[in-house]
Amino acid sequence: MKITNWEEIKWIFKPDGSLLDIYIKKVDIEDWKNIIDFLNNNYSIEFGKHGQNIIINKIDKEYVTKLLTSDNENLESKIASIKIEHININTHFFWDKQIEFDIEPREIKNFLDYEKIVDFMYKISEVIDKEVTLTGENQIEFPLIKVHAMKNKIEVLIKNGTEKMWK
Repeated sequence: MKITNWEEIKWIFKPDGSLLDIYIKKVDIEDWKNIIDFLNNNYSIEFGKHGQNIIINKIDKEYVTKLLTSDNENLESKIASIKIEHININTHFFWDKQIEFDIEPREIKNFLDYEKIVDFMYKISEVIDKEVTLTGENQIEFPLIKVHAMKNKIEVLIKNGTEKMWK
């Protein structure tokens, strides 16, 4: 369904104290590298240790590759924050088989912000030819938005659709 009306979807972004997650499942380290290259070349990024001011303007691909592929416990966890105007999309490099970003719903205030998120998801999908989903926090099996660029697919669950599913 093509969404053209903020009223149909604003419920997805209603703040409730939790984050929204963007997932890409069944990835490998090459997908990660391609995503990192894409992000570094197309977005303003802060990359560093969570809670400290150690920030660089690019994701350190070599460091993240080591973090995701080795058992080296000496490597500290890092966070990347991708900036799209006032919207921050964060990733924490949890696992080499899945890419996860999170978004603060309060930052999505209108239809233009929604379009920025969908555009980000679409571009990510284009880079690695995989479906990208937006879900509630840690609700990977319940996608609210699905995007697959190569299939020219953008699906959004409208509120009426969820009410029918829950009944």
